[in-house]
Amino acid sequence: MFIEHVNFAKGFRGGERQTLNLMEGLASLGVQQSLLCQARSELSKRAKAAGFAVRHARGPLFGHSAPLPETEPRIVHVHEARGAYWAAIQNFMHDTPYLITRRIPNPVSANAINRLVYRRATELVGVSRDVAARLKERTGHHVHTILDSCTRHGGDAQRAAAIRAELGGVPVIGHVGALHDHHKGQSTLIAAFRMLTERYPQARLVLLGEGPDKGEFQRQARNDPRIVFAGFQEDVGSWIAAMDVFAFPSREEGLGSSVLDAMLQGVPVVTSDVGGLPELVGDQERGIMLDNHNPLQWSAAIQRLLEDAVLRERLRHDALEFAQSHDIAAMTNDYLDIYRDIAGE
Repeated sequence: MFIEHVNFAKGFRGGERQTLNLMEGLASLGVQQSLLCQARSELSKRAKAAGFAVRHARGPLFGHSAPLPETEPRIVHVHEARGAYWAAIQNFMHDTPYLITRRIPNPVSANAINRLVYRRATELVGVSRDVAARLKERTGHHVHTILDSCTRHGGDAQRAAAIRAELGGVPVIGHVGALHDHHKGQSTLIAAFRMLTERYPQARLVLLGEGPDKGEFQRQARNDPRIVFAGFQEDVGSWIAAMDVFAFPSREEGLGSSVLDAMLQGVPVVTSDVGGLPELVGDQERGIMLDNHNPLQWSAAIQRLLEDAVLRERLRHDALEFAQSHDIAAMTNDYLDIYRDIAGE
């Protein structure tokens, strides 16, 4: 069995992290695989550094020359939208079966080309029940649900302590994600934090990531030094480990694998009630879940986690168990079952 992963994303967000997670899991089981991506992408750089076979194409119309028989991939796995077009062309040219993993809750475009691309897919996967249901409604195709995995970022305790010291205050409220308010809703968190500082004047809000709304968020922060724009960080695990509360006020979310990462680090979470996030948090079992538009509620929920040690420990314990059951190995085995079905093994 040979798997060719396809991901043409230029940046590096959750889908690209999950692509590498799956490749890592498959490699541990001895599955042959390669990655097709853009030449100067962050994904290409990281995949090469991890020792994976990588080849490049400029986009969906390129890179379809027939490979040698002994290296021809039996299955193409698509990890983002443009890769689906590449896979459909590959299927027309060489009859290569493909599956598509969809990570966003937005409906699939109903144009004729998209209908054809999704109809020809051998299998479809949604990263949450919410995404899977939306995809099935639009395509009529059977859709598997496979949750993204938490990532063992390898947070270092000494580095986490150093980060807290550098921030110069406690408690530390944190968020990891693209700085894109329409998607991640950080404006709600900034407003909530300003309320929280009335009770915790030494608190810090740390926003990891880059994105198109950074300038607007900085304007909303009003040069408050307690709101830290940490940018893109390689050692995300250490930054998460330095947090007292992980807050994730997304306005739309396929799943929210960063929440799983925080759960694995033992950091209590507050999330919004959208997309796949309820599947992670449960009925307030593994975190506090709120409407994503009310800063006052977010401020109160964060304060409650900071001050109620019994609640905090219960949520942390249940969240850790859940995250450990959704690690890279669990996700890999779920995909391997689908690959074997496609390959007839």
